[in-house]
Amino acid sequence: MSEKKDFPQVSNLHYLGKLGIFHVESVHLRFSNGEQREYFRLASRRDAVTVIAIEQDHLLCVREFAGGTLQYELGFVRGGVEQGETPIEAAIRELGEEVGYKANKVVHLSTTSSSPGYNTGFHHIVLATELEQLPVKPQGDEPEPLELIRWPLNDLAGLLEQKHFRDTTHTLAVFALQAYLANNALAKALASK
Repeated sequence: MSEKKDFPQVSNLHYLGKLGIFHVESVHLRFSNGEQREYFRLASRRDAVTVIAIEQDHLLCVREFAGGTLQYELGFVRGGVEQGETPIEAAIRELGEEVGYKANKVVHLSTTSSSPGYNTGFHHIVLATELEQLPVKPQGDEPEPLELIRWPLNDLAGLLEQKHFRDTTHTLAVFALQAYLANNALAKALASK
């Protein structure tokens, strides 16, 4: 890695307004070499969570309409982390609201930023296992019921090849899951020696 750089000086952080769910800000930066730039960013008011839910030997996926592509996309349960919630609490709530399940074991796999160049929010990838179906599905904020798709856990490559499984965070979630499963298998193999 290269030598440590000084952080740019931040001045004139300016709120430009809200467009739907997006809060837009401008920020003036002065770099250590004297260069100055105006950056624009989407200021997230909350983080997000993606939930990889495993029931027996299947992933619980959802088919949901996406405003960006104007198509139904295949992916994992996801949603915003509400004020005062941890990512784990948000994952448990979203799992209940979107597919009607409760997780008895939840593990945080990764925290990422899909666009750190202009987005201030973080995205947490969470694994939910030991699932139970809830007697009553809590009310969520989806405009229509989501279609639940059970995907075989042993066909992660096939999931990645699906035409409408294209959210980069969900792709990253598959790789995080593979790393987690490989590490657990290695740990079990070493423990049995």
